[in-house]
Amino acid sequence: MEYIFKQAKPVWGTDLKTRYNQFLGFYAELKEHRKIRIAIAARSSYRLFVNGKLYACGPARCADHYCRVDVLNIEGSQTEGGAEKSSVAVEIAAFDKMGKYCNDNTLEKGIFIAEIEDENGNVLAATGKNGEFLYQELAYRRSNVETMSHSRGILEWYDLKPDSYAWIRGKGNWQTPQEVSEKITFLERRAPYATLNSIRISHFMGIYDMIDTKNAGEGFVLQLARTFNREWYEQLPEENQFLQKLRGLEERAFSGSFRLKQDLQIKPETGIVSAVFEHPVSELGFVEFDVKVEKETILDLINTDHLSYEGELKANTYVTRYNLKPGSYHLITFEPKLVRYLRFLFHTEGEIRLGWPSVLDDSYPDPGICSFFTNDGDLNRIYEGAKRTLRLSTLDIFMDCPQRERGGWLCDSTFSAEAAWQLFGSLGTEKDFLENFLLTENMWKGFFPEVYPGSKKDKTDPGIINWSYWLAIELCDYYQRSGDRAFLEKFRCRIEEFVNGMLSLRGKTGLIETEKGEFVDWSLANRDFALKPISIANNCLAVKVLERLGEIYGQPSWKKAAQDMRAIIERLDDTAGIFGGGGDGAIVEDGKLKRNDCPSEGGRSLEIYSGFHRNDRIYLRQFIKTMGPCPEFPANPNIAGSNLFIGLMIRFAVLSELGETEELIRELKQVYLEELKVGSGTFFENINAISGCHGFNGMAGALLKKNILGLDQPSELEKKILFAPHPCGLRWAEGTSLCSDGMIFCKWQADYEEHELRIILQLPQEWKAEFVRPFELSGWKVLLNGHMAEI
Repeated sequence: MEYIFKQAKPVWGTDLKTRYNQFLGFYAELKEHRKIRIAIAARSSYRLFVNGKLYACGPARCADHYCRVDVLNIEGSQTEGGAEKSSVAVEIAAFDKMGKYCNDNTLEKGIFIAEIEDENGNVLAATGKNGEFLYQELAYRRSNVETMSHSRGILEWYDLKPDSYAWIRGKGNWQTPQEVSEKITFLERRAPYATLNSIRISHFMGIYDMIDTKNAGEGFVLQLARTFNREWYEQLPEENQFLQKLRGLEERAFSGSFRLKQDLQIKPETGIVSAVFEHPVSELGFVEFDVKVEKETILDLINTDHLSYEGELKANTYVTRYNLKPGSYHLITFEPKLVRYLRFLFHTEGEIRLGWPSVLDDSYPDPGICSFFTNDGDLNRIYEGAKRTLRLSTLDIFMDCPQRERGGWLCDSTFSAEAAWQLFGSLGTEKDFLENFLLTENMWKGFFPEVYPGSKKDKTDPGIINWSYWLAIELCDYYQRSGDRAFLEKFRCRIEEFVNGMLSLRGKTGLIETEKGEFVDWSLANRDFALKPISIANNCLAVKVLERLGEIYGQPSWKKAAQDMRAIIERLDDTAGIFGGGGDGAIVEDGKLKRNDCPSEGGRSLEIYSGFHRNDRIYLRQFIKTMGPCPEFPANPNIAGSNLFIGLMIRFAVLSELGETEELIRELKQVYLEELKVGSGTFFENINAISGCHGFNGMAGALLKKNILGLDQPSELEKKILFAPHPCGLRWAEGTSLCSDGMIFCKWQADYEEHELRIILQLPQEWKAEFVRPFELSGWKVLLNGHMAEI
């Protein structure tokens, strides 16, 4: 829904000193009020201060030429600024760089719009109105520095004096901003807001001298950053590059003196001192700390969620650099950081006083309503790990990961969205996420960007084209979850454009043929010999897309195209080839379409997920018993194994659909308990990663709730929930879900001697449960709320 400001107009600064990565401060002063309401939108990122205190960060990201509006209600002592006046200050970064490559925002020109009302709806201050909001360019953040990763903006580098932040209280040289001419549509924000609750870092781990070994390698992330942002790095001044040098520093025994009481007091002997803090699990947020330096100091704050294999806290590209003049500072990072470990590197000869650091929580505000527990502690740990992973990767959009990219990737989001509905009981973030993509225009053949909000030099390039298939799957799932027909119809024309473009790719074989990038799994399934010239696995997914879109939009021609493509695929010779055939790719040979002999587990997972091979018992048994992370029988060496993203997750979804719960649980434990040993409390992108937090793994928690407890995701469309508990040798399980009409409660107890399952299931009024008896409960007495369950 469009948001209408009463008086405010979008504004920005003029004649700014910086072209790229502009950094501005806006300020308004108003009489004290018991309660005020601030509506605010900006590009790319902002921090809102009320009477000098950080109150909110944003914005909720949106599509090109659109902005979402954050609406914040502030009351009580937060509005009391003293002397009958209150101050509102907003610090804004408008990120940009050569090459226009970014995964977490659109790199559009900076804008700011804000409107402050009292409790009666009277406008107290608004941008573009009588000079009520003034601005100044903030020169203390450097704009021409290295990037945080290959796909994000610049790292934070500040040149500060003790009074650098005095502008937040109204000091400085103020100018009147200029109204921007760009036509912008403002949209409501449905996603929740971060709490910014303070999380104290739990442990001080040590203090060290740091020695430069002169042996600094790039490291993988910095190497990627330089490769993907070649134009940007070519123009960087040498004095603004320091990340690689940090990688050459090594710990030695501390030669100075220190004392730890309320703060850490340090007297260094050498030029670089390091203080390390650790937290039991990863958290996401803004690092906050106090620091006092006797002499001019360079402070490098390094954050990470993992150590090296050797247990070292190595430098990376996630560094915030402060050049501090002597004095005292209260500092809060501008960017949210993924934190399990913090290293404070002080380049100074003077004394230091460092306050205990904390993290202001910038993750999804989990209300704790949706739950899952069993008598198996390992399953409970997996559920909590899945929820933490999803929570840190979700807020205004579904991000693939909370730091390296923060990108809204399709495919990831299909699984994150189902997990968010099951684990949080909210559809707000998903609706905003889908809307962002559906608002895109002028894309290649009507497809969608692979990641968004994001930016590329060629804005028409969708990237990986089958990621658009996953958007269609998620849209159909969203409709089933929400029953939101109006949203579906609003974007009918955009979906028709996409489907027509997809069907235009059908070649003489009748299947989709393209030279554009495609993806199946981070394994050999992604090599050209498996994908090209025709990807059978992705054609299977396209069939599923056409079937589902044809059904919900009432388009018989789409369903007919799916039927024709399905028949072509099913006629392929599945046994041809010297190694058994059934490959992921297909070729035309002697005028005949046939599979190649390069099969993969990821490809087979995607085919079964898309509805193929469902009646072939031998095919399914081989899939279940000889594939996956811990096959029961020897794996076929001619079938390439899967990785976690995304082949194994698709496999887990297939095992769930097939009712293979015991196999599913065995494999979830094999993958995720190993990852939990690393200690971050989050789940990774790939099974061989040493670090990571990737949101699609939230699906593991949804599968536990669905397959063990028995609660499938609630359907707002039908006011119904499928209920199929699988005891799997457990004595009890309980949990809760949330829907628009209230809470869903479930608890069951299994008696293996009497073969009896006793269930308590409570639903909101007008909701119904469809009970499905799993095969393992054949012959069992099932009591549902004290009565024999009807099948």
